This record gives sequence, structure tokens and C-alpha cells, in this order.
Amino acid sequence: MKKYLIVLSFFVATQAIALTETAKTQIMYLDSPYAITNLAEFDIDCVWTKDEKGNLQSEASGPIASGVCWNSKSVDQARKMDEEGSLAWYPPPSFDHEYGNKAGCYYKVDKQLGLVHVLLGDNLTGPEENECREPSSMQKAINLATKTKKEVKFGGYIATEDNILGAVTLACYTGSLNSKSLTVSEQERASRYKALTGLYEHDGEKVNRVKRAFIFAENNLRDRYPLDTRGNYRVAICDQMVLKGKL
Repeated sequence: MKKYLIVLSFFVATQAIALTETAKTQIMYLDSPYAITNLAEFDIDCVWTKDEKGNLQSEASGPIASGVCWNSKSVDQARKMDEEGSLAWYPPPSFDHEYGNKAGCYYKVDKQLGLVHVLLGDNLTGPEENECREPSSMQKAINLATKTKKEVKFGGYIATEDNILGAVTLACYTGSLNSKSLTVSEQERASRYKALTGLYEHDGEKVNRVKRAFIFAENNLRDRYPLDTRGNYRVAICDQMVLKGKL
């Protein structure tokens, strides 16, 4: 799939100020909170984040960024506002909505900010690609995009947020992994468990089901069957427990 980055010139009312295209492009790539200052004399927006030590740093970089944001006057303004607590901080973009067909025009959307990633199918013609990038097409994507379903993939299995039985089964598989497994490290095992519980971060009941399945397998299957080197027997037990409604 061909990947194109498109920034649609549209911000919803929740954004406190109207932003320049340069600022929008910088915001697209952020994975940490950001703040905006405006240099009125140049009508330029400067995007700021903080490093690991809590120091302000400008996101103005690359050929389309303005060097004015690195000017001492601009930096001093941002620092003063930060010290006074008047610098407004916004969460980074979250492209958690989607619209379209991955074989054609496919869009990943941040509905709150009105930002769009456009991904084009490999077999589209030139005119079709141009139509995908039309502002009207991207506006339609923002209007009609639906929440992207969370999913966890590993070992050839997939668990989704709307399939609790799949998640419970994978939690049991994960809990049953032997402590001296040659294929899955302890770190990877912990990462898989965290990802599975993360599918239901706002649903305590489902999180508890995933936890119970993991703990059951950890206490009853892990390191209990030395001859089951490939895990087939443990997997079969997990499958039966889920089918019988015991997990």
C-alpha cells in the first residue's frame, strides 16, 4: 500500500486557536503533549513540546518550518508563558478513526483535530489517487470515519475488543507459557498480557476475565508439563476451558 501524508486544513472548535499549515504539519507527527505560541508580528505559530527533563523545545524543523521559532525572543516568550502557567497544552494527535477501503482510498483520522492520513491502494490509477486526495474526499472521511477497533496479534492469533472469548483464550495461552520458553521471553510474555488487558481498559469486567484466564494458566499449566514442549496440550486445555465457559 502506498502511504501519503495529507493534512486537511480543518480544525474543529475544540482547538483554541486557528493554526497555520506549518504548525499542523508539525503536530501530525507528535506523540507527546504540545503547546502553541503565536508571533503576532510575523503571524507565525510555533509548536512546543518538552524533553525528558521538562525543558521546552521547538518543533520547528525541516524545510517548511520557520527559523523564527528558534529566535531568543520566541523562546523567551514561550518560557515566560510556561512559568506563568498560561501556556495551554494539548494531547498529541490520535488517529483512532478510519474510513474507506485499504485496497483503494483509506483514511486514518483524528476527528477532534480534523487531521487525515491518506493511504492509497497499490493498484489505483493516477486520476483515482488524485480523487482520494481531494479536500472534499478527506472532509467526507472526517465526517464518516468510525472508531478503529483495537486488536492484538501474536502467534498467528488475533484478539479484538469485540471478541472477549478470543482475548480470554489468548490470555490463557500466554499464562501457560513456561518460564524457560525458548520462543517467548518473559518480557514478551508480559507485553502480550498488557496488550490483552489494554483491549478493555474501560471495561473492568472484561479486564478481570482476561486476568483470571491468565492467572489460571499461570497457576495450573505453566511449568507443569515438561513433555509438552510445543504447548499443544496446554493450548487444548485452554480451548476446552473457554468452550465450557469456565474462564
